[in-house]
Amino acid sequence: MGKTLFLRWLMPGFVSFFILTSPAKAASLQSWQFESSQNRLSFTTDGGVQPKAQLLSNPARLVIDLPGTSLGGVNRQQLIGGAIREIRVGQVDNQTTRIVVELVDGYTLDPQGVQFRGISPTQWTVQLPSPQAVGTPTPTQVTATTRPALAIPQTPPLRPPAPARLPATLPQQTVNRSISQQPQTTLAQVEVRDNGIVLHTTGKMADIEFKQSQDRSWMTLDILGATLAARSNGTGKQVNRDGVTVSQVTQLSNNPPVVRVTMSTPQRNQNWQARSSAGGVAVWPQGSTPPAVQLSGGFAKIRSVEIRNQQLLIQADQPLNYSSGWDNQTQSYSITFFSAALAEGVALPQRQVGSPIIWTRVRREDPETFTLLIKPATRIEVGQISQGSPQQLALAFVGEGLGTRTSVRPPVATVPTPNPRPFTPRTNPPRTNPNPFPFPPRTVNPPANNPISNGRAVVIIDPGHGGSDAGAVGVGGLQEKDVVFSISQQVAQILQQNGVQAVMTRLDDRTVELEPRVDMANRMNATLFVSIHANAATNAAASGIETYYYSSGDRLAQYIHNSVISSFSQIPNRGIKTARFYVLRNTSMPSILVETGFVTNNYDAYMLGDPSQRGRMAQAIAQGILQYLRDNRY
Repeated sequence: MGKTLFLRWLMPGFVSFFILTSPAKAASLQSWQFESSQNRLSFTTDGGVQPKAQLLSNPARLVIDLPGTSLGGVNRQQLIGGAIREIRVGQVDNQTTRIVVELVDGYTLDPQGVQFRGISPTQWTVQLPSPQAVGTPTPTQVTATTRPALAIPQTPPLRPPAPARLPATLPQQTVNRSISQQPQTTLAQVEVRDNGIVLHTTGKMADIEFKQSQDRSWMTLDILGATLAARSNGTGKQVNRDGVTVSQVTQLSNNPPVVRVTMSTPQRNQNWQARSSAGGVAVWPQGSTPPAVQLSGGFAKIRSVEIRNQQLLIQADQPLNYSSGWDNQTQSYSITFFSAALAEGVALPQRQVGSPIIWTRVRREDPETFTLLIKPATRIEVGQISQGSPQQLALAFVGEGLGTRTSVRPPVATVPTPNPRPFTPRTNPPRTNPNPFPFPPRTVNPPANNPISNGRAVVIIDPGHGGSDAGAVGVGGLQEKDVVFSISQQVAQILQQNGVQAVMTRLDDRTVELEPRVDMANRMNATLFVSIHANAATNAAASGIETYYYSSGDRLAQYIHNSVISSFSQIPNRGIKTARFYVLRNTSMPSILVETGFVTNNYDAYMLGDPSQRGRMAQAIAQGILQYLRDNRY
């Protein structure tokens, strides 16, 4: 591009519906956020808006103008890190708000990869492609014709990549998902059935990314943290009625390990969907019955569970199928084994001097499923699970007294940030932030002299989990820690805009124990404590919203729960319940814990994975808090 001004209008046909049917009205920008893990920008206005976007050069930046829109009380700037330097928001004139996504020198975006989605005239998302180094061919330069400048193009049909053109490494967007560097899942077989496709796996329940091309002629399914056991015997076979062909099964990347299955379909009017479950992944036409996934191998007997070399080692007589994450009720790490049981006489390890755990317990889920609960010792973090063989599993621990501390998350490559080109005045120089969240790291506990305005309510917003503690992991690899952080940020922002001092217990993706969260609330003499979580269950049909309190939080629970249920009437109401959660029992102010849905349920996960729906959830929670404060004269 050099120093030539490069301009492309970036309005796909999907967005045109809102452009042609929604008249512009005076509006203000209510909120915006950028999810680095998804490479996705979303924004909400209080009135209909017709975005106009263009890609400019020198420096490379995506400029999104919102005509007829004023700048509300939102954050003006967010430093990102990596190839994206920052996102800025400003008022170009009294009629236009502008959002600028600026890249680091030497990087650019493929304009054909920028996808706008108008969820409604007031809610928009912008999916960005992975930034590319200048001079590197972009995917659309390889597979499609470059579009002319100053045009309003339709997105060209995409074609399945030829085997020789498969990238040697994953794009940045996928790498940022914190894929395990060690294989945890094995793709054993691809089976093509009349009603869909089944990918049989062993090891950890598959963490997947499923994509269908815009013209619906092909689709890809990536299994993250996976290796390929053998060449699929389903390649070349077709689904009888739908004509789907599995055209390629390949080890897309070895570091991190990712397996890709590429499928083509001649029916352009059919949407497909995918779901991961114990033993494999089902892919089927939307609206039809999914093919059943059955566990491969026999019933596994676990012969030993022991602590050795600061690892929890599990040995079985058959390949193990499992899922893992954090258990909200017991605040312990959980490994759920499917089609398995403990052999008679197996002793579970308990706490000893120097042990990384406090206890291990077994919870029976059904006759063929059980969960092993592991409570780590104080200042001990749970690392990654690795499998030396299909019959063996090792869970690592890191922390004080266990030798050199290593990161439990794979490092994210960063690019040195050059001098900024300001959009609005600022005094602080930019810094590279490898975390996928917008706030820079800081200590969890605020300074002792942290000022609190007299007569101003102080609400602690507690995003559950974080760092090495992903919380529940559900459909498509959706992680609880990411969902609740996104919601919590927006709740805090809404409260601040309404004159309430909101303080978050974590401002980035880090591990925070329960005790510091409680200490922060008690030390600040907070007015309220609101902990935000997402639920999980081994039963994929489990769905809905529930709110917990311990003692003084019953009225607060009613306000927040009723507000959320009124906004999400289509989701089951699981009620208000009492619980002895640590953060509820040990805080000295009205405290509640709200479960915003089940990441393991298809519908709930779809809702929680949608930025606009997370914003809607945040609005509902914040509204419940504000109404409680108003009615109780705070």
